[in-house]
Amino acid sequence: MNGFAPSDLYGNYKRPQGIKKENRKSGVNSQNTKNLYLLIGSTCPWCHRTFLMYRLKNLSKIINIIFLNPRYQDGEWIFKEHFFGMKTLSEVYSKSKLNIISRPTLPILISFKNQKIEPISNESSEIVKILNKIGDDQNTKRTKIIDDSEQLLDLIHNSINDGVYKCGFARNQSAYEKASKNLFSSLDKVDDILKNNGGPWLLGQELSLADIYLFPTLVRWELIYSILFKCTQKDISEYKNIIRWRLKFFNLKEVRDTCFEEEWMQDYYTALFPLNPNQIVPLKNSLEKIIKHN
Repeated sequence: MNGFAPSDLYGNYKRPQGIKKENRKSGVNSQNTKNLYLLIGSTCPWCHRTFLMYRLKNLSKIINIIFLNPRYQDGEWIFKEHFFGMKTLSEVYSKSKLNIISRPTLPILISFKNQKIEPISNESSEIVKILNKIGDDQNTKRTKIIDDSEQLLDLIHNSINDGVYKCGFARNQSAYEKASKNLFSSLDKVDDILKNNGGPWLLGQELSLADIYLFPTLVRWELIYSILFKCTQKDISEYKNIIRWRLKFFNLKEVRDTCFEEEWMQDYYTALFPLNPNQIVPLKNSLEKIIKHN
């Protein structure tokens, strides 16, 4: 359990920190991106937010994107085809000379040139901002996604995106109840924001980073988090404004193609064996049916 879900002394889940600032490449030249590679996994929600930005900004001809597969036995990420002679994500981290305490994680944005890897970031919140800026600099006609107040982004990132994991990976009843109360209190706040600003998006009429942050968690809710992670304090269908927002976001061009529900189900229910020791994958309606029915 400690390998993928470390906790503090009180049993609260603690997500590992990303690359330290001194290990990062300083700045990204948004006009010269041919050497940039975004490495992601199709099941990871943190990767999903970067993939959403990549697709909404139409960056397929600007940035190279590589999908890796999880190896369940040891939590390693494997390249589908060798990446400049490398087979695993650990090799990328090693060649980048990144000293990290936890296992190598996705997503990661790197620059690869002259057989040298320069790590830019493995923190999804930073990567989406970098991709957003590259998209704006390359072509102003691309989808406009505005920035948010750090307060709203922190609420979604720490209390909702991470909040479901704090519920699922809690080591005791007290840690679980604390995480659950914080998660649903935060969902209450988001639902009120959508109600009070008139929508359709979290900042009103314009799509923002907050919408990108929120979607990967909410689109997985019925398939994964409400069952496997015990996010059961309220039914998500009670959040009428969030449900309407989710449907509208799901119907955006490019978004449906970022959702890999069969892979999500297989990965979560078989890889997280401490939460599901028999590795039984529950039968559910299709993602599209769930989204549109609610």
